[in-house]
Amino acid sequence: MRRMTAAQITQSGEISRKQCRLLMERLEQENVGVHSLMVWQRGKTLWEHWWAPYAKEKKHTLFSVSKTFNGLAVGFAVQEGYLSLDDRVVSFFPEYLPYPACENMERMTIRHLLTMSTGLEADPHDFYEKRPEDFRDASPCCYHDYQPTLSADWIRNFFHSYVKYRPGTEFVYCTHGSYLLSAIVQKVVGKKTADYLAEKLFQPLGITDYFWETGPDGRTVGGWGLMLKTEDLLKVGIFLLQEGQWQGKQLLNAEWVRAATSSQIPIVGLPGEPNTTGYGYQIWIDQRERAYAMRGAFGQFCAVFPERELIVAVTAGAPDENAGKILNAIWEELTSNCNPKEDAEETNRQKETQLPRIPWPEGEPSVKCETAKRVNGIRFVLADNFLRFRALRFCFGAEDELTLETQEGIFTLPIGFQEWKSGKTCVKTADTDTDTSILFERASCSGAWEKERYHLRLCFDETAYIHDFWITFPGDSVYIRHQRNCSFIDAVNLTMAGVQAEKMLLEI
Repeated sequence: MRRMTAAQITQSGEISRKQCRLLMERLEQENVGVHSLMVWQRGKTLWEHWWAPYAKEKKHTLFSVSKTFNGLAVGFAVQEGYLSLDDRVVSFFPEYLPYPACENMERMTIRHLLTMSTGLEADPHDFYEKRPEDFRDASPCCYHDYQPTLSADWIRNFFHSYVKYRPGTEFVYCTHGSYLLSAIVQKVVGKKTADYLAEKLFQPLGITDYFWETGPDGRTVGGWGLMLKTEDLLKVGIFLLQEGQWQGKQLLNAEWVRAATSSQIPIVGLPGEPNTTGYGYQIWIDQRERAYAMRGAFGQFCAVFPERELIVAVTAGAPDENAGKILNAIWEELTSNCNPKEDAEETNRQKETQLPRIPWPEGEPSVKCETAKRVNGIRFVLADNFLRFRALRFCFGAEDELTLETQEGIFTLPIGFQEWKSGKTCVKTADTDTDTSILFERASCSGAWEKERYHLRLCFDETAYIHDFWITFPGDSVYIRHQRNCSFIDAVNLTMAGVQAEKMLLEI
């Protein structure tokens, strides 16, 4: 791809709606798992689309995009005199330090936490309960010196970790360090990081619908767990592009934003991403055109192209191998020259084009299937399984429904045929973990019969996660093959089996 000079970009960097459409079509053709796409340039939203059942009015989990927001909270705290970049990390929680603390731990500062240059060799972990996927007792179930503890203390665990490198010399991605930044912000400002950032950033930008997870100690987790609408994510990209200014008011020091969006430490040899060559204050830096991005697992992006005054926000449920394809598509489709005069005819074309959605299962409706009639209303008790599903019942007919009994409780969801139908489960967003939970509060369902097999697709449409169930009903039994589109836990992809509850009682 031909590189352009800054002068050429200024003259010809305007993006057309045709380019936006081609980007959307490419993302759909490559089946990378995108859920929403917004393109903004020079004060105008050029393109926006949500793959139903994802929708404009719904939040979406952002995973490590949260880190950039965490970094902004630190920026506001510095601006207000609560913190300095050169403050030593150990000074905030001396009661947690082992005695004596290692020399490199003593050297670590706020700057090192922000730039992922803590000196830690790897990200420390601490879990407050036995991880459900840990079948072999191999995970650090919140223990130190190999002794299990009854409660998690993430701050203690950080300070009891060995710091191998001199801080500031090595880039090592460290989510636990982002958590510690949040804990420090809460300590110095006297309120949770989420509440502080709501006051300093969300309220001025008109962001009212958000959620940010808290850890077992009640602190905002900082490095993950934020949920926002796509358009609100885009707003923060605009805020960064405008160097901390919003509607004519300077909210955050422009010098801080320039430093945050510039490379503070080099990144060498990031697999599959030769152009990601630096890291700012919880922001990824691209070597092309001074671009930078907020990035999260499974394809969450807000990419900013300052020289083009261009911002692209994406939410997704992309497996690891597809996440990089999204960023590549953005670069290749939106940084080539295109004639903006094509937009008049493009507007008409957009109205006529069938816009993409999350596919619903293909097949026949329940009213045409004899198996659906046979198993209608029957409760099946499931054998023990990793998902902790205990029993299920389908009501098949003109209106299909699923009732699912789980460890968390019982709920019923409507199921659409060649459409999505939405409902709620038995769990609340505040009680879920975006990394490890199986169930989430909001869900949309669609299903169809593929001969004698029922295909149910369950989309937790405020998260990255879409679940597929292929279900057969041989005799008095049920067999279920389950697959999730993306996950940190391989064990979620499994097969379950069960038997009719009445038959089970007779055997007993």
